[in-house]
Amino acid sequence: MKHDPSLILTEDVDGAPVRMGAAVMIVRTEADDSVSERFLGRVGVVVALVFDDPPMQYPRDPLIQVRVAGLGEDLFFAREIVEVPQGHFVAFGSSSSG
Repeated sequence: MKHDPSLILTEDVDGAPVRMGAAVMIVRTEADDSVSERFLGRVGVVVALVFDDPPMQYPRDPLIQVRVAGLGEDLFFAREIVEVPQGHFVAFGSSSSG
């Protein structure tokens, strides 16, 4: 059995691009981004940081696990999310409810 070196953290990490619980919008910044259309433009909450290759990624380059109400969770690169002010999370609530 091969050991999985992935590191999944659900607490804030100094030097990471986002904090746990941050409200974020999923965006496409590059034509070849593989963002799922069902998540694009939706607002969700950061629930985990996933380091597939901890020696190379930790702490600045994790995959970011985001939970979107009504859609579930998916992983995104830091360039595929933008933080939104907490007050705006409520304003975008209808877009995140599916």
